Amino acid sequence: MSSLAPRLVTEGEFPSLPESMEKLELLDGEVILSPSPSYRQQWVLRQIVRALEDWAATQTRDVTVGMAPLDVRFAPGRILQPDAFLLFARLPPDYAGPISIVPALCVEVLSSNRAYDRMTKRLVYAEAGVAELWTLAVDGVVERWRGEHLADCETPEATLTSALLPGFAFELEPLRA
Repeated sequence: MSSLAPRLVTEGEFPSLPESMEKLELLDGEVILSPSPSYRQQWVLRQIVRALEDWAATQTRDVTVGMAPLDVRFAPGRILQPDAFLLFARLPPDYAGPISIVPALCVEVLSSNRAYDRMTKRLVYAEAGVAELWTLAVDGVVERWRGEHLADCETPEATLTSALLPGFAFELEPLRA
């Protein structure tokens, strides 16, 4: 009788996997390969990253905006790649290895695997101390998760704002076009 159980990968082994532009994540020993994004998903992601970078440029404190594929370590054995994230810290351009600072904000543009994006990753982010998670669907529906365990969900209709990002305002109508 053969075992069909997948071989678990350690955090030490994870960086030695072949380099890839694919979105590979490590979750408690399992390597997760996300499906390639659609053009629409990439377009939505570019819009939100551009808005976050524009907001970050107006800040006097250190802010870094990052986007996948870029490894972020949320806990031992948990290296994920949020579609976009924001740190209240400045990373040097030559920073190597998984980012070990927990983001204040993570953004997920929903893929066909919505349960993984909205539930599994949300719980990992919550356990790590992420203050907010935004999920964006390609049809323009946005959810802002916050509060204890990222359990409180709001669905802004016209403009995405956040107390976490004073002065940030992202108009949602262009995402619905």
